[in-house]
Amino acid sequence: MRARQGLALTLIVSAMALTGACADDKNREAEAEPGSTASANPATSTPTPSWDGKEDQEDAMRRATRALDAVQSDGASRVDEGMESLAGGLNKTFTGKGDRPYTFDVACQAPDRRSLTLTLARGDAESEWEVTCGDREADQFNVPAGGRFTAKITQAGQHADGLVLWRLNTVTAHDVDGCKDDIKGCED
Repeated sequence: MRARQGLALTLIVSAMALTGACADDKNREAEAEPGSTASANPATSTPTPSWDGKEDQEDAMRRATRALDAVQSDGASRVDEGMESLAGGLNKTFTGKGDRPYTFDVACQAPDRRSLTLTLARGDAESEWEVTCGDREADQFNVPAGGRFTAKITQAGQHADGLVLWRLNTVTAHDVDGCKDDIKGCED
């Protein structure tokens, strides 16, 4: 009998959460429509933090670039770099050429406190890492020389403000700190 009551309570709470989410979406849509008189009740909905304009985005890009520069070793040679929006996420495959190891460096900036999950994969090996937006130093991941590997960050949704800057560098073997393969992982 308790299982049925627990299930019923779970269904009721889920339905209430979905109803609230739908109402918030309708309020946002109504606010976005020209001439709309509907407004969100501040007591029941929290606006999604966002950047106010181009200046906020440019400042975020500068902070992310400084975070990437903070972890780059002197012996690093840049192979590739890019920027992705949090809304679009990251899904990139890299071809590892040569015999030098790589570092994959990631810096995230967003108007609110946010953590992302970076997935690195090569062949059957895969690892997930948490990347926190706003850190002063980028997260750096070691990838040994070898074949292709992928880096993925799940899309945060079309209304998510924020950006992810990334760099792929080759480094000398003595510049690799800690685990030599952050895809397969290392036992301590």
